[in-house]
Amino acid sequence: MIDWIKIAESHVIRTFRKISYAWWGIDIQFYDEYDACKNYRTFFQNPVCSVIHSIPKGIKLCAQTYQKELKKCRKSQTPFFYQCFAGLQGFAVPVPVQQKYVGVMIGSGIRSLKDDDPIQKRYRETLMELGFDSMELDQCYRNMKTIDQHKKEYISDFVKHVAEDVAAFYEYLQEKNETTKKRLFLLEGNYKEKYRRIIGASPAIRQVFDTLELIERSESPVLIEGESGTGKELIAAAIHYNSPCKDKTFVIQNCSAFSDTLLNSELFGHEKGSFTGAVSDKKGLFEVADKGTLFLDEIGDMNIEIQAKLLRVLEDGSFYRVGGTEQKKAKVRIIAATNRSLKGLIEQGLFRKDLFYRINTIHLTLPPLRERREDILPLANYFLDYYAIARKEPRKEIGREVRELLLVYRWPGNVRELKNLMERLILLSGASEVIEITHIPKEILADAYNGLQTHNHATPAKLSDALSTLEKNMVCDALKRARWNKTYASKELGISRSSLNNKIAEFHLRPNPTVD
Repeated sequence: MIDWIKIAESHVIRTFRKISYAWWGIDIQFYDEYDACKNYRTFFQNPVCSVIHSIPKGIKLCAQTYQKELKKCRKSQTPFFYQCFAGLQGFAVPVPVQQKYVGVMIGSGIRSLKDDDPIQKRYRETLMELGFDSMELDQCYRNMKTIDQHKKEYISDFVKHVAEDVAAFYEYLQEKNETTKKRLFLLEGNYKEKYRRIIGASPAIRQVFDTLELIERSESPVLIEGESGTGKELIAAAIHYNSPCKDKTFVIQNCSAFSDTLLNSELFGHEKGSFTGAVSDKKGLFEVADKGTLFLDEIGDMNIEIQAKLLRVLEDGSFYRVGGTEQKKAKVRIIAATNRSLKGLIEQGLFRKDLFYRINTIHLTLPPLRERREDILPLANYFLDYYAIARKEPRKEIGREVRELLLVYRWPGNVRELKNLMERLILLSGASEVIEITHIPKEILADAYNGLQTHNHATPAKLSDALSTLEKNMVCDALKRARWNKTYASKELGISRSSLNNKIAEFHLRPNPTVD
């Protein structure tokens, strides 16, 4: 359901209402799909409508006019003008979203008839019969602006554009709400099963698992360091949902996504009127996440002033809203993440040393994907499963040369890049059941080839030969780690047991006699 109050009270719409009345004497109202007015507090400014609404009979007649016109709105998505019992005109602009009627924007109080017009005189006489004072009515009509047909057409076009913007804003809010719901579903549903969505069996990721298990009973601050795309948010959520506060709120905030003023407001909240656009009191994320966990991503981008406020919250749980004088309290576990060197920022005077020591109580470093190559194929297969389910399409397979290429590519964007590439390859491969080397983007092929040249002094005669050598080494390493347990080795490599047997035969591999 559209939040009409939020839209009607937004800064842009409030400005639009002021302009509409200042230029043309038109009052703007919003009605939802159930015909309920959403900005009744600022209903009428024009003098005639104000006088009419001063007596019960006038209110009733006006309401009857609106009910009649609102019924038309539900039947048609086309803007139209209407005439009220007081001789004034109005316009109704239905707001459809995806061809569904969600409400209407109405402009009232348009005077198009002059005082000496016979029709206007009849309307005036009708109002006098209802008990309105003739002198007061004359004064009110004189104080209204008269709008000719040309201006009416211009106003209609202008308001139609505003209605389209309202519909677009509603779609944005709806999409944002759906994204939030999906994220909550992922967080609350998938993370509750212990570390299920953290894919990998490499030594580097196993070390992360070991640390996660050690800190399960802790509520101390955590600092996660790692390159972009290594899964810092995923790890933060896993920490929360396996901690003592797992049943409380988990809130995510990217510190680089807002200006300093807005980030200050997002974290600590603000009081009405504390800055331009602060139209009402707002809780900050510390209040929202009370007794839960607040994940601060890219904390290295937070400015010094906000760092000082964050330090105080960590030390005694107290803070003030922006523009507020009342001290607030919150007990929140902080998990911070960064892809920058905080120690380097400290040396540059851009990050507080005392805050660093406070958030660095528990430290995790996430390895880049190039340092956990054993996890590449399992991750790729996981993403293929994920997209097959999400798209309700048959799952695609990865061709041999593509598997080999994935293993030698440098992955500067880490797991995020791998996920995006798999989605892209699903689209590029079209109806093909197998993702082949011909589907790989040229820039990926070139980077993989350059990577091979860097790691091998001699340029390989064929890309596939170099990839085959790397694949053989990876199979050998996996078998050694699994002590030739083929079930474990195939799971680590992300291939079936029969495929592993084929690789063993292809590479003529034999178990080491010393292995039990």
